Amino acid sequence: MKIGFCAKIDRIEDVAAAGYDYIELPVSAAAAWTDEEYRRNLNALKASGIPALAFNVLFPGEIKLFCPDAKNEEIAGYLHRAFARVREMGGKTVVFGSGGSRKRPEDVAYDAAFRRLVEVARLIGETAAQYGITIVIEPLNRGETNMVNSVAEGACLRAMVNLPNVQLLADYYHIAVEGHDPADLARLGGIAHCHIATRLGREAPLQAEEGFSKLFAAMKQTSYQGLVSVEGKCDNLPKDGPATVALLKKLWEEA
Repeated sequence: MKIGFCAKIDRIEDVAAAGYDYIELPVSAAAAWTDEEYRRNLNALKASGIPALAFNVLFPGEIKLFCPDAKNEEIAGYLHRAFARVREMGGKTVVFGSGGSRKRPEDVAYDAAFRRLVEVARLIGETAAQYGITIVIEPLNRGETNMVNSVAEGACLRAMVNLPNVQLLADYYHIAVEGHDPADLARLGGIAHCHIATRLGREAPLQAEEGFSKLFAAMKQTSYQGLVSVEGKCDNLPKDGPATVALLKKLWEEA
């Protein structure tokens, strides 16, 4: 089991010092870098000795997927630029969370919004396939968006897109906030990526929560082969990171 940490590139040395196996970087930040910034950050990544196996925050907030002016050609142009950099940086998995981008306007019916989400997710998947990238749909809690708020809803979106490189993510924090059962993952056919943080405070875990073991047991039931990324606050990564890594590896072995 490889355990990573979600952070921006300026924390890469701390992530490496904490003993994480990889860093999960934001796509939108990498796509916005100038060519000079990109080369400098790519060199910093290579020098750190820690890979960027996964990326999150696919879209910046200004890209609104349900906006009438949202053109698939422009979205595809952004994706090509972003995925080219993700691939060169070593990324294999990209998280489609982006709650602000996929928030349904009040004047758009749910059915119409879901059909649009299927269209966009298929466009993302088809573009990502050209770069050897797997997309994972991230269900978010209702405080962050109003579309795809459960792993079950995410599984429906995955099924409708029906592409081999468009899969599903489970985030323990969002599952816990919504009051869902982590054990449901097995019924839904499993996931391809995982995020984890504490229910209270959304912090990097230093102590076990009952739901962690339930989540890991469900993942093992489906022969999970993906990564686990910590997506939670940690002010002192070199100090507290090793304890988080050790805890999660222990819980995985015991699940």
